[in-house]
Amino acid sequence: MDLTHKLTLAALLLLCLTTAAMLGRHLLTLNRAPGETAAWESDSRPTLERLVARNGKIFSEVADLLKKKQYRAGFERLREIKRLHPDNPHTLVFRARLQYGSGLLAAALHSYRLAVDRQPDYADNNTPLYIGDEIMDLISEGRGKLRRELQLKPGDGRISMALEDLSYLQRRIAGGCE
Repeated sequence: MDLTHKLTLAALLLLCLTTAAMLGRHLLTLNRAPGETAAWESDSRPTLERLVARNGKIFSEVADLLKKKQYRAGFERLREIKRLHPDNPHTLVFRARLQYGSGLLAAALHSYRLAVDRQPDYADNNTPLYIGDEIMDLISEGRGKLRRELQLKPGDGRISMALEDLSYLQRRIAGGCE
């Protein structure tokens, strides 16, 4: 046997072994119960459903305070949560809800914008993180208020910035990029 023949046989053997391994993995997947994960699948990366459940636990106290309209206590609890979970964009969603409840419409719009920037799934109707309906309600209510305020205070940059945030959020929820 020459070298070319040996290399061809080795390549065919490697191809057969790879195919057998892939077929075995597929058969193991078919025999699994629904929701069961295999050893080779990474369970460390959270799915969106697990993320929603985790956020529900983390922010339950803030949600209760929000329902009771205890905004100051809600902000204090949210500050503690932010310290413990600094990278969780859901703090921005609850900050927006608390700000809106406190009458801070422009600040709420800006917090929602930051939340959507950090977690685009908030504006994606096909994910469990979607909060677009909530944001659209705020947009519908806020548009008229902000335009009236802009007429009363034409040079106020905060109102102009709030209108920009409003337009940005509306585009994102409608499916635009930015």
